[in-house]
Amino acid sequence: MSAAHPNPGPARSAAEVNREIRDLVAAGGAGTDRYRELLVEWGEAMRAEVERAA
Repeated sequence: MSAAHPNPGPARSAAEVNREIRDLVAAGGAGTDRYRELLVEWGEAMRAEVERAA
């Protein structure tokens, strides 16, 4: 059995998620469940990017 990395990181970059957030907000979707999900995903992506840079 192969060992998986304990925290593989997000599937998308923070920039990719940010683009989707901006599109959603422009379409009037701020405050929706999808918006909140994207904020969480963006935060996780940002943390992963900072950890990789450190």
